[in-house]
Amino acid sequence: MQRYSSHKNLIVYQRSEQLTIECYKYFLKQKTDYKYKTLIDQLLRSVGSIGANISEGYGRHYQKSYRQFLSVARGSAFESEYWLQIMLELKIFDNDEIKKFQDELTQILKMLTALMKKLEEK
Repeated sequence: MQRYSSHKNLIVYQRSEQLTIECYKYFLKQKTDYKYKTLIDQLLRSVGSIGANISEGYGRHYQKSYRQFLSVARGSAFESEYWLQIMLELKIFDNDEIKKFQDELTQILKMLTALMKKLEEK
């Protein structure tokens, strides 16, 4: 496996970080009813967990442990997709924005899956 000098050089990490920032910017400026606060909090936690787990796994420096954390990051991406789908169904936010986030998550999931497969080959 090619090791980068830092997890920050991984495109999947960079895109995960950017998605987290974009979600925070968008949802924290929304004036929503208090009853949707839990939904937003859950999404922000799960989307932030993607990059955090990529970072933590990279820091473990052992391939098996790294792959395990990538798996957790992938699970968090699926969880984020779930919360975004609920938001779409409830029609409480701009659906075009939500779909943009979903599209980015799809790309992140593909990258995580490819990286995990690459680690399996070793």
